[in-house]
Amino acid sequence: MEGESVLENRRPSWTVWWKQIALAVVVFFGGLVGEAPLAGIVGTGLIAGYVVVSRMQSRYIVTDERIKGKIGVLSKTEMEYRIADLRSIGATQSIFERLVGHGTIEFQAGANNRLVWHGVPAYEEVKNTVREQQREYE
Repeated sequence: MEGESVLENRRPSWTVWWKQIALAVVVFFGGLVGEAPLAGIVGTGLIAGYVVVSRMQSRYIVTDERIKGKIGVLSKTEMEYRIADLRSIGATQSIFERLVGHGTIEFQAGANNRLVWHGVPAYEEVKNTVREQQREYE
């Protein structure tokens, strides 16, 4: 993003991939209990590798002009909004997210235009950074 300053550059927490991590655990123990432990270990490795690569490729970025979210490797989702176009910012925390110190931020830029960031570390700090940038546009 030429000419923009990056203010926040975060990776989603591991909790975003909790389903895949749980599947890897089930495959691992299923392989140990069953007759094919090597298949369980290989399957677990493939799932864990996907999670690691997917997290490394995923970003939540706040610049002085826009917010951008990019999630995934195989099924990739990428959205961005100009900060000046944002209408509302909401934040939530599940019980589990409270325990690990993460949260979910929802940005709304119109009636049907919204961007949701799940598993944001230090989500209050990110939300406040966006609000500060909104004030500069007002």
